[in-house]
Amino acid sequence: MVRRRGIYEVNVIGKPLVCLFCQDTKFRHREVYVKLTNHEPGVQKKKLTLQSFSCITCAQEMKFEEQKSNGLSSIEYVQVGE
Repeated sequence: MVRRRGIYEVNVIGKPLVCLFCQDTKFRHREVYVKLTNHEPGVQKKKLTLQSFSCITCAQEMKFEEQKSNGLSSIEYVQVGE
């Protein structure tokens, strides 16, 4: 798990991320790494990287898998505070 310092405003697929509970738009960010295992023989383990955003007002967490196409990410975040 990697935690980035600071407070961020986030766009997911070009739209601003808004907390579902308190409607705030500022989040703390961390990356969460998950190993997916399948117990069937011959199936490889997969790594999944989730971008986790925690609302600075109510601590509600939202997680998204970052998708990239043509070198562009589906998640953009801009630091707006410390």
